[in-house]
Amino acid sequence: MEGIINFFLTEDRKKSRVNLRKTRLLIRASLLTSLFSGTYFTLSLIFDFEIGVKLMAFNVIGFLLLPFLLKTKLSINWIGNLYVFVGGIAVMILAYASGGIFSAIYPWIISIPILALLVVNRKSAIVWGAVSFLVMVVMGIAAISGYDFPNQLKIADDALWITFVQPGLLLIIFLVAYIFQSTQTAALGKLANQNSLLIEQKNIIASQKEELATLIDDKNYVIRILAHDVRSPLKNIQGLVKLLEQETKEERRSELRELLLQTSTNAENLVNRVLELDRSEHENSKSNSSKIDVKELLLELVRNMQELASSKQISITFTNETSRYHIEADPTYIHLIFENLLSNAIKFSQEGKNIEVNISNWENQLLVAVIDEGPGIDPSEEGQLFKKFSKLSPRPTAGESSTGLGLSLVKRYTELSNGKVWHEINPERQGAIFKVEFPLVD
Repeated sequence: MEGIINFFLTEDRKKSRVNLRKTRLLIRASLLTSLFSGTYFTLSLIFDFEIGVKLMAFNVIGFLLLPFLLKTKLSINWIGNLYVFVGGIAVMILAYASGGIFSAIYPWIISIPILALLVVNRKSAIVWGAVSFLVMVVMGIAAISGYDFPNQLKIADDALWITFVQPGLLLIIFLVAYIFQSTQTAALGKLANQNSLLIEQKNIIASQKEELATLIDDKNYVIRILAHDVRSPLKNIQGLVKLLEQETKEERRSELRELLLQTSTNAENLVNRVLELDRSEHENSKSNSSKIDVKELLLELVRNMQELASSKQISITFTNETSRYHIEADPTYIHLIFENLLSNAIKFSQEGKNIEVNISNWENQLLVAVIDEGPGIDPSEEGQLFKKFSKLSPRPTAGESSTGLGLSLVKRYTELSNGKVWHEINPERQGAIFKVEFPLVD
């Protein structure tokens, strides 16, 4: 059947989904009705119903030829109405010629608008319904008026003819309706599958959009990290270059050159580690952990940061209250943690203030405190301290820039190093206390 249907389909009929569905339905209905007409052609021969033989022969040929019209440019609705016309006219003539309203074929007139509804559309069904209704009323009035309808069907037992004819009405309507419903179900199923596919594709696009937005945010965050954390080494380099230009003693110039080399190396390490940090979030790579002497690291950092602090007449004091100060972590992360804390302490302190860096032990933890004499942290803003891009009410005291990234990076690097960081209010004087804790190693 599918091969026969495809034979009558043209590319033009396939362009519209609705047109294609109607075309397939019309082909099936035409072939089925031709088969029924052939059956009743045989019955007409058996019962010697001459006009029935002629009309059924016409129907068989007409319904077989009808699908060929689908290969033309004729409208599918026009061809559908022709299908209804061929069957409807035959039924009306046969009903009239076999006894009018008393004919077994008379009820078949009911099927005309039903077939129009199934095969064509509602508008055609209304028109054919009106025609059928008019024919049935006219026949009824004629019968009431005493009109004697011709009866060319000459059989002794009308019950035998009715038994063959009237169940066919039910059968033809049922089969055409079944074909219509099957075609409709298949079309709806295909549409549902396409909708499911569209929804799936929409969800994939939404997910990809979200992933892209996250990736863009991550990349922007990396750029901001680099812009934030590279600024401090660059300022140190600028300060060292100025000192180098002013210094006349070769021994001191040599020390400054060493500091320049070390600071530029730290900046390069910073860039590499930030890029590795970004990569680690996507590839689950591990940091380059090693055993670190935190006391030596802090002493070197205080020495380097003192150049920046001196520009604001700020002094940095380092105190050590322990003999255990080794931890296992990435040196670059630890350097960045304390560089950010010291940089913030300098940035938010007025000229002539003091900053203290204290190292001690608590149970089996190394505890480092950075204590400044700045404006301190408003208790209402403590919840925003370690969030990205949060800018609190205290502002830099010498026009320094602030991105709101420093403390969020401190928290991030600390957690990557299995440590904790928190803020405490200074009970003795104005200022902030930031404490960082790491597990000690032997």
